[in-house]
Amino acid sequence: MRMARYTILGVASALAATAAALALPASAQQAPQAAGDPREAVSLSAPEIENLLSGMRTYLETIQGITAAMAENDSKRVPPIAAKSGAKLLGKAQPVTGLKLPPAFASMAFDTHDKFDKLADLAAKGGSRSQILTAMRDIMGNCIACHQAYRLAP
Repeated sequence: MRMARYTILGVASALAATAAALALPASAQQAPQAAGDPREAVSLSAPEIENLLSGMRTYLETIQGITAAMAENDSKRVPPIAAKSGAKLLGKAQPVTGLKLPPAFASMAFDTHDKFDKLADLAAKGGSRSQILTAMRDIMGNCIACHQAYRLAP
């Protein structure tokens, strides 16, 4: 079910991006770049930006909660914490917002949610400290890559 949702949203995002690219002149396809900022601008409305930032804050709260649990050698607390940033977090997103995202941005977002769900499953099955920390490293890699590549623009 999770993969079906990712596939449907991914295909919808790709189709919408292609349609938008064909319908708009090249100058209207991207938001203006901030002076000296080479990252790709993601143009969203103020409420869409706030929703996306709220999701990112949930990622940070999740990462902090997992880090605290692991610092206390309590991996049994990890599954429900990790699940907060899994696919169920996508339920708060408006589908039209997903259609405005660059396909690579959307793909990275889906992958990040999937990684949180896999981390929850791994910890629930008794994964080792090393395995849990490796999964956290990979999630943080997605966060860093996304923030290096994209910026939000109204």
